[in-house]
This record gives sequence, structure tokens and C-alpha cells, in this order.
Amino acid sequence: MMVKSSKHIRAKKNFFFVTSETGGFTVTELVLALAIMMMVMAAMVSLLVSLNRAYAAQNVTAGVQQVTRAGINIMARAIRMAGLNPLKINQIGILEASANKIRFQHDTNGSGTIEIGQDEDIAYLLNGNHQLIRQKDGNFRSNKSLIDHVNDLAFKYFDRDDEETSILDDIHTVEISLTVREPAGKDKFISRTYSTRVICRNLGI
Repeated sequence: MMVKSSKHIRAKKNFFFVTSETGGFTVTELVLALAIMMMVMAAMVSLLVSLNRAYAAQNVTAGVQQVTRAGINIMARAIRMAGLNPLKINQIGILEASANKIRFQHDTNGSGTIEIGQDEDIAYLLNGNHQLIRQKDGNFRSNKSLIDHVNDLAFKYFDRDDEETSILDDIHTVEISLTVREPAGKDKFISRTYSTRVICRNLGI
């Protein structure tokens, strides 16, 4: 009589979790799974924070560039009119030319005089609160803030031979440099500097 050998059938292994004899998960397995899940969540949160910071920095960068260019354009348009004197009745031109301030006049309404309150006597300067200021008629009470977070404002003056000068009557070109620096997150700042040269065609005519 032949006796067939019996084969021992083994249970299939679970490649994802090792189960206990009762078919559930052990405390060690649960703790391990929880730790893995927490690490994945921490990585996702870190990624989201990084993306948010990058997005905020891009917005601040775009804003700083736009504000700096706008400030340069505002000053350039006004300074270009310095010395405008259609009737040539009174001497009109640049009254003050320092490294951080410029004051000038232009007879925009053609009256032959510089009238108070008519934006015909204008100064641009940087105050102690890092603001670009437009001043009218040489009166500090008329100060108006145009741009905040200004880190630097500088003017240079050149004559018709493109030589730097400090003599008011010789000024023909004004170089403007404006730097704006704004916070962009924790311990991070975005800074942009723009410069331009303005030819004052009405001066010395």
C-alpha cells in the first residue's frame, strides 16, 4: 500500500504589512505606520511653505520693480520741464542741486511768474522715514509722500560737455538714481535700483 506524501501549504506573505497571529496589526507596526505618515505630512507642509514663500517673494519683487520705475518716471517727467519759461520774464531754473535733493521751477501756465500752489516750484528729496517726498514752493508743510521703503535717492548734475558740475547755471543734465528695498518674508528683503538721465532742454536758453 502506497502512502502519498502530504505537502505543507504555506500562507502567502503580505509584502506590505507583517500581521500578527490573530490577523491584526501589532503596536509596533501601527507606530511605524504612524511615523511614516507624519514624515510624509511634514514633507508636504514644508513643500507648501517653500512654495508660498517663493510666491510671496515673486510678488514683492514685481511690486518693488514697478514702484521704483514709477518713482523714476515721475521725477524724470517733472525735472525735464525745469526752466520752462515761455515769456522769458523772470529767471527760472534749478534753485537747489544737492546729492539727495533737487528743487526747480517751471512756468507751466505761461503767466511769466511762478505761482504758489500751481506745481511750478517743486522739490524731490528723501526724508528720515525712507520716503520719497515731493515738496511744493519750498514749504515743508506741503510735503507729500510718493514712495515708501526708499533705501537711497541720489542726484548727479552735468553740464553741456557732460562734465559733472555743482554750478546751478551750468546744469544741463540730471542723473537720478532710486533704490527701493521692501521686506519679503522673515529676514529677507528685495531691493531694486533704477537710474536714468534727464536732459533739461529748457535750461540755459
